[in-house]
Amino acid sequence: MHAIDKIDKYIIEQLTINGRASFANIAKDINLTDVAIKKRLDRLMQKGIIKAISSEIDYEILGFNEKAEMLITIDPSKQNEILKKLKDIEDIKEIIEVTGEYNIIVRIMAIDKSDLKQLLDNIFKIDGITKISILTLLKEHKNSKNLPRKILQTTF
Repeated sequence: MHAIDKIDKYIIEQLTINGRASFANIAKDINLTDVAIKKRLDRLMQKGIIKAISSEIDYEILGFNEKAEMLITIDPSKQNEILKKLKDIEDIKEIIEVTGEYNIIVRIMAIDKSDLKQLLDNIFKIDGITKISILTLLKEHKNSKNLPRKILQTTF
């Protein structure tokens, strides 16, 4: 585990809130130079702490009004083939391997119910899937962008 200090934490938080935040604005907030912020960001990326700075997309505005999660149980001997087929389906947003009753969680998005049905039909056809439970996402109540409270390993 890599340690970060309060300045690194602040940089990460600001870029999580707004990936387009300028180095100058971040630097001004904590009395550093924009060059110092860039060096710290480069170091955080080099260590793999920050993988990428990306945009958060509102898929509903783009017309994707149906969101669901699928809890999938699979035949373990066919796991690699199942994962490959799932990865090839464009409207699957996330595939997460888990422990417990289910082996995989798949997060999907569709334009409407008809599109969702077609997507589900394609998933149901994959050989080796033994059980599926579908959760329709109604409303998101929290999607925190805050870093965990215990993230700091050093203090000033």
